[in-house]
Amino acid sequence: MDYQTSIQYIHALPRLAKDGTLNRITALLDAMGNPQQDQAYIHVTGTNGKGSVANAISHILEASGLTVGLFTSPFIMRFNERLRIDHQNIEDDRLAELTTHGAQVLQDLQTQQPGFVVTEFEFITALALTYFKSEQVDVAVIEVGIGGREDSTNVIMPKVSVITSVGFDHQALLGNTLTSIAGHKAGIIKAGVPVVTGILPDEAQVVVADRVREMHSDWQQYGEDFAAKHPSTFDWGMHFDYYSQHDRIRQLTMPLVGSYQPANMAVAITAAKAYAQEMGWPLSDHEITKGVKASTWPGRMEKISDQPLIILDGAHNPQGIHGLVKTLDGLFGQQELTVIAGVLKDKAVEAMIEALSGRDHRLWLVPVPDTPRATKVGDYPDTVTHFDSWQEALAAYTQEQSEEPLIITGSLYLVAAVRQALLGSDYD
Repeated sequence: MDYQTSIQYIHALPRLAKDGTLNRITALLDAMGNPQQDQAYIHVTGTNGKGSVANAISHILEASGLTVGLFTSPFIMRFNERLRIDHQNIEDDRLAELTTHGAQVLQDLQTQQPGFVVTEFEFITALALTYFKSEQVDVAVIEVGIGGREDSTNVIMPKVSVITSVGFDHQALLGNTLTSIAGHKAGIIKAGVPVVTGILPDEAQVVVADRVREMHSDWQQYGEDFAAKHPSTFDWGMHFDYYSQHDRIRQLTMPLVGSYQPANMAVAITAAKAYAQEMGWPLSDHEITKGVKASTWPGRMEKISDQPLIILDGAHNPQGIHGLVKTLDGLFGQQELTVIAGVLKDKAVEAMIEALSGRDHRLWLVPVPDTPRATKVGDYPDTVTHFDSWQEALAAYTQEQSEEPLIITGSLYLVAAVRQALLGSDYD
């Protein structure tokens, strides 16, 4: 396959629901030589913040001199973003080579076992683990797709497990209670493996505590063992101080804004330190500071234009939207804003719109482009202004309200489409 054919092949794989086991991914990896074995990993899950935290962990460890693989989803500009080494996207030819090999292995399996299938995410996970093993990275930071316990990434044996947050999302797969959702996420905690968690609701805290006791794992909790303090915003970034039982690092600078980001960074710092301790690897405060400062992350309260001020934020569930609204209040106070939002129909549409409507600003709803999962315009509440496309909403903003800050949110897929169109890229 060439690159384009590879991308088409990957996207043509089925998007099947979880079957409650890891049998499919285990069989595929076994046929590929079990690349997940004998490799150092950090495993990151969470309802929100897992991408930001995985990214920051990678930057911190890279700053210490390690070669670091990073597997995340979804992509914003180009598919290759999902498989990175030292924050360099996998090259087109290498991705095509891996996909060709993976497709041949899958075909052989299907010949031996008629009816055998893997999902798109399972296949990509196998490619990522193969890539990191073949390139001999020192450590790979692996972001969970959905949940944790039954996620295809849970075939790895990590050196550190991380749970950034627990909130309502993907209830059809993870359950309708925080206890059930936390149970899925706590499934990445392995016997004797250190665990780092962010701010958790009480129901999730109980579940994680039970799992930690069962696995005899060392547990570091935000607010108990470490924290971010004294946050302040400057231009388009933040300062904060990191505190733990054994360390204080003052006036850290990160190129992100958001009421939740200092806590995310504190989780990332603690996870990186836990990994370094497990491996006997030196990690200095200077390297941590350097890594945090480098931790840009597109589509998360990202300013892409000053005149007019346009901000992209991929908040895609009620917890994320509440964090966004809190951040907007802190940044803009009572200033009038325009918010363009698109929500997928399998999300908590009403709760998200209600949270967005709670602030005194102009809210315009649009469909998320190029996905059958988009909420149709006619299914949005009649009480909220809506447009047939984000382009129409943007045109209306440009004509009428361009003096106001514009926030585009509700789905990372919407954010990706807008970013690709406004910034331009040879994306796929």
